[in-house]
Amino acid sequence: MSLATNKTTPQILLTGATGYIGGTILTHLLASPSPALQSCIITCLVRGPERASLLTATYGPRVRPVLYAGLDDLSTTATLASKHDIVINTTLGYHAASAQALIRGLALRKCDTKRDVWMLHTSGASNLGDRAVSGAWEHEGGVVREFDDARDDVYAFERAREAIHTYAQRGTELGVVDLGIDLGVKTLVVMSPTIYGVGTGLFNKISIQIPAYIRCVLENGYAVVAGEGKGMWDHVHVEDLADLYGILVEEMLKDGGTALPSGKNGILFSANGRHSWLEVAQEAVDACYEQGKATERRVEKVSLAEAAQKLSSYLGQVDEQNVEIGLSSSSCTVSSVARDLGWKATRGDKAWKQGFRDDLRMLLDKA
Repeated sequence: MSLATNKTTPQILLTGATGYIGGTILTHLLASPSPALQSCIITCLVRGPERASLLTATYGPRVRPVLYAGLDDLSTTATLASKHDIVINTTLGYHAASAQALIRGLALRKCDTKRDVWMLHTSGASNLGDRAVSGAWEHEGGVVREFDDARDDVYAFERAREAIHTYAQRGTELGVVDLGIDLGVKTLVVMSPTIYGVGTGLFNKISIQIPAYIRCVLENGYAVVAGEGKGMWDHVHVEDLADLYGILVEEMLKDGGTALPSGKNGILFSANGRHSWLEVAQEAVDACYEQGKATERRVEKVSLAEAAQKLSSYLGQVDEQNVEIGLSSSSCTVSSVARDLGWKATRGDKAWKQGFRDDLRMLLDKA
């Protein structure tokens, strides 16, 4: 039995509502004109009573905050998931235990209601990234591969890569898919590239990758890029991404998601533009120069070790491998499935460049 045959309103659980992606998704779901979404109350797992109170004060009865101790609070996570039909997971993509707790909770819900349940899991395009800067791994023939989610077996590629080189975010994603299959929980993964733009949630409004490059300029007076900066990635505005999540959730609500792929076929992309890392570094220093925060528009091509050291101020303790895969690799994707479902990302090159200026402003405001 699908969600579409449910006489009661399907229950939605959102994790990461105080985060950059999750907060933006929440505001978009609440603002949706869709009758199916307008009738839904969204439960949000949050840490801290102050955050819960602000969510309630801002959004009223359409949002139901539930307190928990954090990602390692697996008992609360699974128990709450067992009371919901759709889970939107936007917390740390490499926290496998919490993601699997959500799946196990959904499996209990399915057993209880005899209806389909859905896990909408957030992952990242670094899962497909090469390691051309160090030479540790490159695509066949050294030619960057472009993945199309309507054509390519993304799951099989990731599984093959994970067997050779483990990567926490990729392993977590594969674990979500595999456990979902084992327990009869439908899973849909959104694998996003660089996300930019000002978040619309109440709390974190800034992303990770671009701010890391900008902070480097603010601290050193110039930008850096690992190697030659030739790695190619895609990008998407956070509000366009939230629109995609809205489409997916609406599909799940209106007909049980019969139009959606799931499991090994349910790994979707969300790209809407492409850049090189050299371009990112240049845009970062240009934005700083325009505001008098850099005296020249210089980009230094440095080793992975130096790049990791320079970028760690914003990212925290990162190693060379993470800098190579997440900030220097090539990971190119085509979002055919999303567009076939009616996704129309509207923010292009102008918004992309403005994103650097917006991130600089927010970083300076925090200083």
